Amino acid sequence: MPIFADPAAVAHELWLNGRDSLVHALDHFSERNRERSDRQHHDKWIALSVHHAAECIANMRLVTLAPNDPIFNRRGTVHFPSLSHSLPVLRAPVFSPQPTRAEQKLFDLLANLIPIRNAFMHRMIPAGWDVSPAAMCTIGLLKYAERLQGEAASDLVWQNLPIERDVMEAVHYRHVVAYCDFAGLFVAEKYPNKTLYRCPSCEVYAVANDVCEACYEDLGSVSCPAFDEPAYYMKWQAQAGHISHVDCDHCNSSHPI
Repeated sequence: MPIFADPAAVAHELWLNGRDSLVHALDHFSERNRERSDRQHHDKWIALSVHHAAECIANMRLVTLAPNDPIFNRRGTVHFPSLSHSLPVLRAPVFSPQPTRAEQKLFDLLANLIPIRNAFMHRMIPAGWDVSPAAMCTIGLLKYAERLQGEAASDLVWQNLPIERDVMEAVHYRHVVAYCDFAGLFVAEKYPNKTLYRCPSCEVYAVANDVCEACYEDLGSVSCPAFDEPAYYMKWQAQAGHISHVDCDHCNSSHPI
């Protein structure tokens, strides 16, 4: 007998629950950058909200892939596993399609949330805790949700500068290279048949239009006359008068802005 009468409806409800926690986390990321904000307070609720969102989204994915997996059955009643139990099942190479490189990396990152969540819930606030892992997981979940649900971060929280900018600013410089490599995997999977261009800010090939989808830098471009390809520059640098030419990756020359 099937565990769920309507797995698609269950997956949708799990997404709505996880979506709400993602929005809550994003609100705290936005607030933590304000003057005189209590960052310890915001970081605590970011950790708890992102963990809850991850748990819901992991179960949503698992319900979609394997609605009759025994992990959802506990002594004859419906049971939704914790993140520590759902991640190993999602990592198992038994599903079709198998997890992509970006998914596998996201699952690895999400595992880091488990001890953080337990510390905040059951013990003292961890001394010197770095919000970077939760920030990286947030970006990963946003990109994952866009792929699975078709909802971009701007559909969850709209603001003039993308909310992802606030999230990335919480990533400590020690983790920036790892973050960029991780984000680049998702962007490459999002645009499998499109040429991606190098971002002049983070150096990731994550520019499909005029915004880098790894660091969310707002970019301008000029066309290379030799190859008819765009060469990108950071808009704020041009507007501030810091640059008047852009280095071109295509012809190894520079062009006026």
